[in-house]
This record gives sequence, structure tokens and C-alpha cells, in this order.
Amino acid sequence: MQTATVINDYFKNIASFFRISYTYFQRRNPFISAAANFLNSLYNLLSLNKRLKALKYQVQLQYYRLQKMDKLMNESNPHNLKGGFQLNKYR
Repeated sequence: MQTATVINDYFKNIASFFRISYTYFQRRNPFISAAANFLNSLYNLLSLNKRLKALKYQVQLQYYRLQKMDKLMNESNPHNLKGGFQLNKYR
């Protein structure tokens, strides 16, 4: 008689575990989230070249602005023979 209740409790615990697992998988399905993460990673990998081109453009633009600033500073340098005292305050 006591063995029957132990076995019955054991099966109730297993059934409860499967019910809890089932509701967890319904709420937060790890397979769907893993597939979404994989697709997101694949998209990031495929669009990496486009982002790299955009970043290279930004670096080249900053380098161009730096060269332009150096050129303007050298032109308006009073110690330079070509520059004289021509300062443009708006730049």
C-alpha cells in the first residue's frame, strides 16, 4: 500500500514537471529565439561590408577635414612668408 502511494506521487511529480516545462516552452520558446538570434547574426554578417564602407567613408571625410584645417592654419600663419597676417575669424 505504501509503495503504491510512492509510485503515484512519483508519477504526479513527473506529470507536474512536464506541465511546467510545457507552459515554459509556450511562453519562452528557446528554439524560436535561437533561430531569431541565428538569423540576426547572419544578417549582421552579410551587411558587414556595407557598414565597413560607410565607416571608411567617415574616416576619409574626417581626414579630409583635418587636412583642410591644417592648410588653412598654414595659410594664415604670421610666421609663414606666404601667409602674412590674414586671419579669417569665421573659420
